[in-house]
Amino acid sequence: MLVTLKPGHAPEEVAESIRRWKRLTVYTRPQMEKILIGKLIATSAKQIGMFLVILAIVSAAIVAFIIYTLTMDKIREIAVLKLIGTKNRTIAAMILQQALALGIIGFAVGKISATYAAPLFPKYVLLMPQDSIAGFFAVMAICALASLIAIRMALRVDPAEAIGG
Repeated sequence: MLVTLKPGHAPEEVAESIRRWKRLTVYTRPQMEKILIGKLIATSAKQIGMFLVILAIVSAAIVAFIIYTLTMDKIREIAVLKLIGTKNRTIAAMILQQALALGIIGFAVGKISATYAAPLFPKYVLLMPQDSIAGFFAVMAICALASLIAIRMALRVDPAEAIGG
């Protein structure tokens, strides 16, 4: 219930009186504002966190698919490399570099787009430099993990495929 005080009454005194009289929990306006704002911020943070998790999963799937497809297109070249004695570590490094390059390009395009498009949106989201740095490393980690499927497939290639067909 809401209580409107008449002029001259102290909110804390009235709150304490109600607490004793009815054994109720009483909040003053500043206390209630603090509770509501704290809950709003916590709820928004959870929503943004879930959005970021979903976005990371979708991004990983897309990057994995792209890297896998690019690796499948070069499967004969990979077989030739294995045939001439290229180490698995070198082949894996090439695929990883490709995935990280894709991540760097994607991050750069996203950062530039977000910077120039921000004024066009009704709500401003402040991104601190450390947020951008953390985002960059998250993108690199996602790309590295997404490349593991293609690396695994490339390392299983039989060098005889380069000769046979």
